[in-house]
Amino acid sequence: MSDVDLSLALFGGIALVLGLLSRWLKQSFLSENLLALLVGVVTGPIVLGWLDVSEWGDQSRIIEVVAEITLAIALMEIALRLPKREFLHHLRSYVILLGALMPLMWISTGLIVWLLLDVPVWIALLIGAVLTPTDPIVASSVVTGPVAEKYLPTRLRDTLWAESGANDGLAYPFVALPILVLATSFESAFGEWVYRAVLYEIGAAALIGAAIGYAAARMLMWAEIRHTIDPQSFRTFTLALSLTTLGITALAGTKGLLGVFVAGVVFHMAVGEHEDDEVEPVQGAIDHFFTIPAFALIGITIPLDGWRELGWAGVGLVAAVILVRRLPAMLLVSRWVGTLRSWPDTLFVGWFGPLGIGALYYAAYVYGETGNEQAWYVGTLVICASITIHGLTATPFSHWYARWSGAETSEAQS
Repeated sequence: MSDVDLSLALFGGIALVLGLLSRWLKQSFLSENLLALLVGVVTGPIVLGWLDVSEWGDQSRIIEVVAEITLAIALMEIALRLPKREFLHHLRSYVILLGALMPLMWISTGLIVWLLLDVPVWIALLIGAVLTPTDPIVASSVVTGPVAEKYLPTRLRDTLWAESGANDGLAYPFVALPILVLATSFESAFGEWVYRAVLYEIGAAALIGAAIGYAAARMLMWAEIRHTIDPQSFRTFTLALSLTTLGITALAGTKGLLGVFVAGVVFHMAVGEHEDDEVEPVQGAIDHFFTIPAFALIGITIPLDGWRELGWAGVGLVAAVILVRRLPAMLLVSRWVGTLRSWPDTLFVGWFGPLGIGALYYAAYVYGETGNEQAWYVGTLVICASITIHGLTATPFSHWYARWSGAETSEAQS
């Protein structure tokens, strides 16, 4: 039996079955992401041993590539679903969420790792950086579906979407600084970090993404006016845009995740309403098809022996990261975030900062760059815990949010 055939049957079958149950799952305590993760655990080396990614080649590189492509498609989908000028209308809110909340999350997580694992400060900050980005795919499962649409205000869902979409790419500088410092020293690494990681790998990626997104929007409208594009190509246009942007930014030596998200935002703003309505539903369907196998891949590659090495410190780390990584920082900055209008708003957004494919990408990247096994062990442990905990609490917390905020529908609060 070929691993390729078995993988196709497994990943395709998961997407098929969960797709049939998707609406029911969005109203239950379970989530598609969690079920896909569990299927991966059962079929992987831990239980049945049907699939073992380490036998396919360089496991960290395989995971890194799969996670990056999955994220690129998800980020494009989020960019297309946001209001056209979401970032412009709430600029101060997103400056705070990305410019203040993210560093606070990085430092608090690094401090937790340093205290509980007794590792050097820069190793702790490296692991903290891996666990900083909010996952757009898990967050999307929280803010979509009939329960979310009924009980959560549009502004709250848009805030979680927009923040999680932007911070996956913006997490790279937090990862890059500890890697550079560990290779040399802080004094010699800081300058390189500023001009290479921040200004070029992130700044240039955003500029390239914006240029590609604008050019793609103009070309699409030109093609529709002149009737040179058929409906089939129309519906796959944004998938091609996701992958093209990811490839061009990589060829330019920059980090493509932020570039893809910016390309999607600019494309969404520049394209006409008709084109916008055509491409968004198809991009969402493509995103769903890719994300389910990615979560199964997490389950297949769980480093169970590494988790055992962490012992009770790993259990304490999970609890501390879930509770302290985001919520206290959100309480601190919420007064400057205009889209958060009440304590229920702040508590909900503070709780739902889940980890998932974004953190998996950085955990694999760090392992490939540095060989640091602790980053991989801690990263996968907290990711799996977050998928489970945030997945199980999404529906009940949405109901509680509506009760605490005194509104029954999102329309009443928007």
